[in-house]
Amino acid sequence: MIEILRKKIEESYYWDARVKALECHYFADEIKLVFEGDKKDTTFYFNKCYKIQISHEIKYPKDINFKELEITQIPYFMQDVELKQIIICEKTLMEFKINLYPIELLIVCNEFNIY
Repeated sequence: MIEILRKKIEESYYWDARVKALECHYFADEIKLVFEGDKKDTTFYFNKCYKIQISHEIKYPKDINFKELEITQIPYFMQDVELKQIIICEKTLMEFKINLYPIELLIVCNEFNIY
């Protein structure tokens, strides 16, 4: 299953795509990562999440109001997506490490889809 998901991720052609949204819903049970595609946006949808870490590069300036950015001003781009299967407390889960420089994401979840 992990290899199939890796292939789907690679087929989403995420490299250097501008990130348009990173959303956390339902007490961090659901995460949506939306990025630009050639013809339409692509969404990575993480569900039944157990761990979410969002780290922003401290040296990257945040001297603008990110809430008011136009799409073309968003400084986050998809760089790398790593996926592996892990076992925690006898549960088989997926661990994603996603580089959106200057943000690094770590997500551990039970379900993943691409839309």
